[in-house]
Amino acid sequence: MSRFGQDLSEQDLTLEEFDVLVHLAWDPNGVLPLRQLVASMVLGYQLSRSGLTRLLDRMERDGLVERSLSRKDRRQFDVAISDRGRAVFDRAWSDHVAGLQRYFSDPLTDHDVTVLKRVLAKLIHANEPLREAVEEKARSLRASRRPRTGIARSSDGRSAAEVTAEPIAEDPL
Repeated sequence: MSRFGQDLSEQDLTLEEFDVLVHLAWDPNGVLPLRQLVASMVLGYQLSRSGLTRLLDRMERDGLVERSLSRKDRRQFDVAISDRGRAVFDRAWSDHVAGLQRYFSDPLTDHDVTVLKRVLAKLIHANEPLREAVEEKARSLRASRRPRTGIARSSDGRSAAEVTAEPIAEDPL
């Protein structure tokens, strides 16, 4: 990351500032709720609340972003990329792509790329069941949060009326 940090410093940006700008620039409207922005940031977990506030204060002072109360929830803030922020991001992005090429692609031979593609395909295939399991768990959780309507059911699928209508077995004692 320090190489990218050095590259960004030539654009007068920190990694954290670039992290904010990249997510805002990629949003179709250039605006994200603050919580969503922080959750999507690569470096967001490293920032305390006060650190994030100072970062956004600095970016707002430099004209890169604008903060406003959310229209959907007045208790929250939205962060928007400004025109100046978009221009700074566009310049930094081209340097960032060149850095990706320089640090990750240029050192590899054609053979290395072929092997890497094969290895990555193998890893993706091996992790498909895990992805499917995670998606199934998410569907299950969403379904369990839906309001329940209709007849209550026992674990074996019988209604409460069916369970209580069964004759009580005689006690053998």
